[in-house]
Amino acid sequence: MMEPLPLAPATDVLIVGGGPAGLYAAFYAALRGVSVRLIEARPELGGQLSALYPDRRVYDVPAAPNAYADQLVAQLVRQLTPFAVDVRLGELVTALEPDGAGWVVGTDHQRYPAGAVILAAGLGALRPRPAPEPGMHTDWPQPGEHRGQRVWVQGGVPQATQAALQLHQQGAQVTLSHRRALFRGTPRQLEALEQARRAGGLQVVAAAAPDWQPPEPQDARYFLNSYLPDLTPLQEWPLGWQGEYVPAGPDGQTRLPGVYVAGDLSSAGADFKLISVAFAQAALCANHAVYHVRPELKVRPGHSSDRRLSYPD
Repeated sequence: MMEPLPLAPATDVLIVGGGPAGLYAAFYAALRGVSVRLIEARPELGGQLSALYPDRRVYDVPAAPNAYADQLVAQLVRQLTPFAVDVRLGELVTALEPDGAGWVVGTDHQRYPAGAVILAAGLGALRPRPAPEPGMHTDWPQPGEHRGQRVWVQGGVPQATQAALQLHQQGAQVTLSHRRALFRGTPRQLEALEQARRAGGLQVVAAAAPDWQPPEPQDARYFLNSYLPDLTPLQEWPLGWQGEYVPAGPDGQTRLPGVYVAGDLSSAGADFKLISVAFAQAALCANHAVYHVRPELKVRPGHSSDRRLSYPD
């Protein structure tokens, strides 16, 4: 019989998903003075912005025109710095169970009690595409895992570029190849890749023939080719699913008391899968979730300009 997963200390509000909606919900809930935990399946924050198009410009975020997606993620993360938000990365949320007046959210690592839950899982957990051959890694290497080893990274997506650079900086002998002549990445990443290539510290092969392989034996191989969304772990929850959407009221409340939904997962936005819509929904969900667990704080948050927050320069 399997041992039950450990139970973490409780928080007032727990957020599932570390994309724009989840990060902004975490900010607003923390701003109200309650304890906040955020769980993200990927080993990085940012959701689709980080996993699918960190190198693309986004034009419709208020007051941040012409910003790269990875820059928006960095600013959303920076917005959390005055607060002690408990961020758990690399944990897949699978279970939701009632626990007295609140809920227990289960992952593949631990169980987390909370007074209220905000679902901001977007299109679902972003899982790596399967590798074409056995023995190939399909997601991020651990820091320092391949120091001094020969590592072959295959792929033209931003994650391949970033992984190759990180492995190189951590002391691996890296070969990066792609069947096409171009790699994706932010201008900073592509410049660093070119500098490493010219210095001879990182071999770049593009366009590579389908059967091309490095001449030397490799200690590890990575196949990085974007991600596929998966809602399966959540769709067993009794939320009255409407296809890929969770029905929600104007305040983001689902059919379960104390469980809210924001962003692409919410039916409230219909087909408007926009960051601007997600931000508004996240703010509504966060403030109603705070009121649910701490009624004395009321729903309306007041003006943030009345507060004094300290941010690093």
